[in-house]
Amino acid sequence: MTSRAAATRYARALFDVALAERQDLVQIDRELTGTSTFVQGNEQLQRALFNPAIPASRKRAVVEHLLSLSPVNPILSRILLLLADRDRLVLLPDLAEAYRSRLMDHQQIVRARVTTAVTLP
Repeated sequence: MTSRAAATRYARALFDVALAERQDLVQIDRELTGTSTFVQGNEQLQRALFNPAIPASRKRAVVEHLLSLSPVNPILSRILLLLADRDRLVLLPDLAEAYRSRLMDHQQIVRARVTTAVTLP
């Protein structure tokens, strides 16, 4: 299974559980995107969390510490800890993208690219 496919499965699970428990789907999207952006913006943290040589238990400890500093929705917290336990934190950027796509489908928002001959106001 490709990493994108795995991330899509985690995103679907996160979305479905959040929807079933009537959580704020947009807030979870903001928190997930913020977490992904934070990790990708910090090179040392990214190396630590994405390095396969570092044991999953240490990665979980890092994620737990980050969550204690900046709490997120409990459902999102569980999925982040699950990713750490399974040494799949490398999926975080794709997970955030897949969740956003699923949220947009749920909200019936369509992405489009417009090309015009003249500048639009």
